[in-house]
Amino acid sequence: MIALRLLLLIALAAGCASASPTPTARPRLSGAALDDVRRVVVVASGESRFAVLDQSKEPGREFGDVMKWLPFREIIEPIARAVYSGVTSLMNEKRASSSLPKDVSPGAVVADAFARTLQVSGPFNQIAALDREPVGDERRQADAIVRLSVPSWGLMRVREGNPDLVAGFADVRAQIVLVETGVVLWEYEEDVTHPQRLAVDAFTHDRALTRQELIDVLERAGRRLANELVYARGGAR
Repeated sequence: MIALRLLLLIALAAGCASASPTPTARPRLSGAALDDVRRVVVVASGESRFAVLDQSKEPGREFGDVMKWLPFREIIEPIARAVYSGVTSLMNEKRASSSLPKDVSPGAVVADAFARTLQVSGPFNQIAALDREPVGDERRQADAIVRLSVPSWGLMRVREGNPDLVAGFADVRAQIVLVETGVVLWEYEEDVTHPQRLAVDAFTHDRALTRQELIDVLERAGRRLANELVYARGGAR
């Protein structure tokens, strides 16, 4: 029993070093199909989940060091790893609840930044950002709909240390669909991380700072999506 208690305590305390996620993008552009698209409507779609991630999917080296000296390792280790994973998940949910800025709509922020970027450098004559799917004349007058989603966003630990360093992140996705046929012309997804890393206490004690950092990374994600669309369209010619 003493050994098991010691194991669980170390499982709760141990962690592995973190690193920034590698952006994953899967662009698709159907030839020069966007050449005939001049009027687009940009909308936010789908649900968004706010999370505070510590990037520690497995216990660290201390866990393994203790495990190798315990009897019945083959029985205890799977249980301890499950407990570690469950406690980590509960802690992350609690942190997310206390950090979530209630007045920030991630999809709307990304959509607005995306539309503003394309208005400056994009290939379209008319761009409208809406908070809902277009209907009636709004839909009939558009050539295509750009649907943007933010499946997850929040804060993640990007470097373990004293103190730990944290940054905002946003998992974003974009899709362009022709209004008339429903054909998908382009799809893209990427994990965007804020370049600024701050001590975790800065986010814990300053809600205004947390809110601004999250808005910054969402706007950064919107601009990234717009620039990728411009780049993909040029490369598809």
